[in-house]
Amino acid sequence: MKSIAIAVAFLVISLCQFQILAQTPQTPTTSGGNDLITKTCSSTPHVEMCKTILQSSPNSKGADLYGLAQIVMNIAASNVSNIYESINQLQNGTTVDSFLDSCLTDCLESYQDAIDQIEDSVTALEFKAYNDVNTWVSAAMSDAATCDMGFKEKQGYQSPIAQMTTVFDQICKIILAINKLLSQGNSN
Repeated sequence: MKSIAIAVAFLVISLCQFQILAQTPQTPTTSGGNDLITKTCSSTPHVEMCKTILQSSPNSKGADLYGLAQIVMNIAASNVSNIYESINQLQNGTTVDSFLDSCLTDCLESYQDAIDQIEDSVTALEFKAYNDVNTWVSAAMSDAATCDMGFKEKQGYQSPIAQMTTVFDQICKIILAINKLLSQGNSN
């Protein structure tokens, strides 16, 4: 129960970092504002989360679609790093049985890969290599899912970071939807 409370606490911290992380420099080229955010987010599978992320960022005001994609990508990078740290703390901060310890070790590897893949997707976005963004973000999502599936291999276990994984998955789906708009040349 304690591990779930720790995981939920890190989820809340991750979500609260939207405003802090969104203060990375952007180069808006067109005035977007809330109309662009609303229109963009309506094209994503998680409309309200998308709006929350983008409206909480001071850099979203005046940002174009590309700038909005950068904001969400930065949130994904922070989120995946926070999940990795949560797993590390769960493994090191509690007494766990050998199966749980093995699952957490596997999760650390999966989430390290996910961190690398999100970093690669940030670079791909910078170069407007939208197909590569799709590839890397999808791979990161797969690694996160693999982590959670490992706990299901033994009855009575469930991932202590399942909620955090769900949030990460939703953020990634938002990125993929915005990336699709970018790749179609839709500047809203």
